[in-house]
Amino acid sequence: MHGLFPRRRLLGLAAIMLALLLFPLIAIGENGVVSTSSLVLRSKASADSAPLQTLSRGTSLQITGTSGQWYRVSYGKYRGYVMKKYVTLSGSRSSSSSSKSGSSQQTSKEKSLIATLRSIGRPKACTSGSSGDTESNVKKLQRCLTACGYYKGKIDGVYGSSTRSAVSRLQRAKGLNATGIATKQTIGAMFGEKLPEDYVTERLDWFHGGQDRIPKGAVFQVKDCWTGRIFQCRRWSGANHMDSMPLTKDDTRVMKSIYGQWSWRRRPVLVMYQGRVYAASMNGMPHGTTTIKNNNFPGHFCIHFYGSMTHGTKRVDENHQSCVSTAMHYAW
Repeated sequence: MHGLFPRRRLLGLAAIMLALLLFPLIAIGENGVVSTSSLVLRSKASADSAPLQTLSRGTSLQITGTSGQWYRVSYGKYRGYVMKKYVTLSGSRSSSSSSKSGSSQQTSKEKSLIATLRSIGRPKACTSGSSGDTESNVKKLQRCLTACGYYKGKIDGVYGSSTRSAVSRLQRAKGLNATGIATKQTIGAMFGEKLPEDYVTERLDWFHGGQDRIPKGAVFQVKDCWTGRIFQCRRWSGANHMDSMPLTKDDTRVMKSIYGQWSWRRRPVLVMYQGRVYAASMNGMPHGTTTIKNNNFPGHFCIHFYGSMTHGTKRVDENHQSCVSTAMHYAW
């Protein structure tokens, strides 16, 4: 009988070790539910990676792993990553309470950092060519980035590559698209403001279902990526791309303020229709047919999406496609 005790003890220890090994797998294998209006399932744990699917609020996911601020999940035939902050887990009370404890500790650190940032002063958004790109404002931004631990360069007021890299690191940490441009949303995130539910920037494949996504006659919004200015348009026609017109005189005025003067030059834009946002490219030259009276725009202009072609050459325009790729890095 005495010889059995060590064996039983070994079996017991083995059972405990097996349970400890399996516990993380059980925790990882639990389900989660999307807690935001729309959430992008991405191919990698990065806001810059390719979108696989857009998930609506209440969608169930199976958690298969973690990577920093991301969950690796399984959704139908898709395997990808979603941001943790937009998923509610069906976890235990103990894990929930420990999470709250960690959260309050993090909030305390954030409050201390925000107090430091406020003492430096809040910089304005810095986008290329905007009034916010003054030397004093960029210096303020650099001091804030230094306080956050993202910038180690000179406080020289120059929005150069080192400042852009620091802004990109901040954006990745906050779950934003890493554009390197200190937008209003980026500054708000740095100062601890709760971010609004972001619209997901999607790639609309023009010749694979994209032509019907925004029907002829539809009214939609266009946001210029570089200036942030927004105006309304109506789709007139277009088979190889979308022929559009500013809706009113005010919309024409906003569009012309983006270009300064009418031009064929391509610009990256975002197109919003029925709550969804698509990466696109536009030119700013009135030409051809017009169907809207009194909008001060003598014709229509072109909006291109992924894979669309020009009417004249019936070929994909590389400059438009480059702008579409650039727009994928911007958020509404």
